[in-house]
Amino acid sequence: MALFRFTRKTDRGAQRTACLADAMGPPAIADQTWLFVSPHDDDVCIGAGLFMQAAMQEGVNVEVLIVTDGCMGYCQLEDRDQIVEIRHREAYRSYQVLGIPRDRVRYIGYPDGGLIPLIGRRRARADEESIAGYVGLQNALTYHLRTIRPARVYVPTRTDLHPDHRITHSELMISVFHAAGAIWPELGEPLAEPPRVGELAVYCDFEDLPNLEIIGDDAAFQAKLDSILAFQSQVQIDRLVESVRHAGPYEYVRESEFRLFTPDTYKLLFASYAAGNGNGNGPGDS
Repeated sequence: MALFRFTRKTDRGAQRTACLADAMGPPAIADQTWLFVSPHDDDVCIGAGLFMQAAMQEGVNVEVLIVTDGCMGYCQLEDRDQIVEIRHREAYRSYQVLGIPRDRVRYIGYPDGGLIPLIGRRRARADEESIAGYVGLQNALTYHLRTIRPARVYVPTRTDLHPDHRITHSELMISVFHAAGAIWPELGEPLAEPPRVGELAVYCDFEDLPNLEIIGDDAAFQAKLDSILAFQSQVQIDRLVESVRHAGPYEYVRESEFRLFTPDTYKLLFASYAAGNGNGNGPGDS
C-alpha cells in the first residue's frame, strides 16, 4: 500500500493528515465516484497521477474522460495516419499503470486542436457521430456527467496555455450547471446537485493559490512516472518525465466554487460607500 501525505489549507489554517478522506472533509469519500476530465489523454496522469492513486486507495471509484482523440499528437510522419489508434493504446496502458481499468477510461473523441467549432451544442448533421442527435462539448459533457454521476470533478486549470485546456475548462463548468438542471432531458436524469469541481496544474500555474497538497511515496511516484512514460509515441516524453522527477512527488489541487449572482454580495459594500460619503440617496432622489 502506497503512503501519502495531504495538507489542506482552510480559513482556520493548514490541516496535515495521512488520510485523504480527512483532508477532503465531509462527506466520506469511500464509494464516491470522481471524474477526471482530461483535454488530452496524458493531461490528468501528469497533473493528478498521485491524487488518483490516493483516491482509489481510499475506496473512490475514479473515472477518466478524455476529450480529444490525439490526432495532432504525432511526432514522426510515419505515425500520422495511425496516431489516434496509437494514442488510444498508450492511454489505456497509462491509466492501467495507475490502477484504473480500461472500462473506466472513456473518450469524447473530438479532434485534437479542433475544439473551437465544437463549443456549445447544436443538432448533428447526417454524417456526424452524435449523442441524442446533437454534437458539441456541452452536449457531450452534460451527457457524461449525468451518466457517470460524479460527486467530484477535476479538470486542468483554465490558465493553461493550450486552447483545448481553456475550452475544456470553460465548457465543463457550464456543463456542470446544465447537468444538474432540467435542460436537455434526452441526455439523462439530471443530477440531484452539481458535483464539487477542482482544478489541476498540468503546464501552467493556477489562477489563484491551491488549497490541497498531495505528497506520494516512492512507489506511488514511480507509478506516476511510468504512466507518463506509456506515451512512447511522444518523443519528448523522456524530457517531460525528467522534469516531473526533478520536481518530486508533489501535486496540488485548487477547488472551485459556483458563485451565482445575488445582490446581497454587493449591498453592504455600496452601503458602506454611501455611509462614508454621507450620501444615502436612493434611485430617484435628488
